[in-house]
Amino acid sequence: MRALVVLVLLCGVARADDTADRDLIMAAAPTCTAGRAHCFGIRLHVPRAEDGTRLVDPAWFAAQLALANRLFEPIDASFQLEEVVGLDAAAARIDDREERTSLAQYIRRPVIDVFLTGYLVDIDKPETFAYGVTWHTKRGKLLIVSTMGRTLTLAHELGHLFGLPHSKYPESIMNKAPRDVPPPEERRFADPEIVKMRATMKRLLRDKVLAKVRARPAGS
Repeated sequence: MRALVVLVLLCGVARADDTADRDLIMAAAPTCTAGRAHCFGIRLHVPRAEDGTRLVDPAWFAAQLALANRLFEPIDASFQLEEVVGLDAAAARIDDREERTSLAQYIRRPVIDVFLTGYLVDIDKPETFAYGVTWHTKRGKLLIVSTMGRTLTLAHELGHLFGLPHSKYPESIMNKAPRDVPPPEERRFADPEIVKMRATMKRLLRDKVLAKVRARPAGS
């Protein structure tokens, strides 16, 4: 009986911690940019680390989202968090195709489902890790972003969602080749990529894969 009481108390603390973490992430994240024609919602899925600690720094994700909003200005689009939901601690490390695909059960259109993980194995080179991936499933595309990712990672994966492959444009964030010019802070989507993203966005809206959401006031 005593052990059961302790377990119940621990579960209560975990739920309180999860709620507090979700509130912190939501509060730190920027909302859609005022004046943009298209505001798209993101549902963020966040596991805890196996030791129970918070996996993501709210400021880290806020920086990812802020940069994505800046880079998507040419197609008059931006993004905001609509919901933050918890994931089982097993998702703190994603090792293979099956584990990636298993996340599809949580996809709920017409928002964009983004799954955070602490360590994302590169399935083409299993001894290494990936910063992020846009994964195709029968239920649709999902984005997985590692907390080891660079500030450009979320914007890069959103570029894939909006129809872009990897590219060789030196200025493009879709170009994975190591290079010094331009520096990372000056990289963007190349002009031909912007044209393609506009067309893809129209198709995603037409097919109801995505739907616009109401932009919230900043700080809400």
